[in-house]
Amino acid sequence: MCLSPLLRLLFLWYNTINIHVPMTQSFFFYAPKIIFDFLFDVGYFLPWWYSRGLTQTAGSLWRFTLQKENELALGIWLRNFHKPLLNDYGFGGRVKSIIVRIFQIVFRLFFFVCWIVCAFLLFALYFIAPVLIGWQIIFQII
Repeated sequence: MCLSPLLRLLFLWYNTINIHVPMTQSFFFYAPKIIFDFLFDVGYFLPWWYSRGLTQTAGSLWRFTLQKENELALGIWLRNFHKPLLNDYGFGGRVKSIIVRIFQIVFRLFFFVCWIVCAFLLFALYFIAPVLIGWQIIFQII
């Protein structure tokens, strides 16, 4: 039988798994660990939510706003505001260019502000969600 070393290792590992352990031994062996892990996760949830989870969410929303700014190319439109479109340096070309760029900048700025407001609302919801969930749980118990 010609197996690769990785397949042989997987085959040996699979054969060493003891799948014939009675359920009673397995339950009494793992119950304290499962209970401890559950209580630790419940107790660690809020500190994680408002520390590491908050920084991850803030970073994610920051990257989201930077991505939207890149997609809308608002900075490029602002930098090139006084350059005429289509290399038309005449008076008519400059007037058309300024009118088009004003409309472009206004609409792109409007959409960018909408994205920023959405990101801020998601960040506020992230702050308020555990409090609202806890309040609803207490309200349902009472």
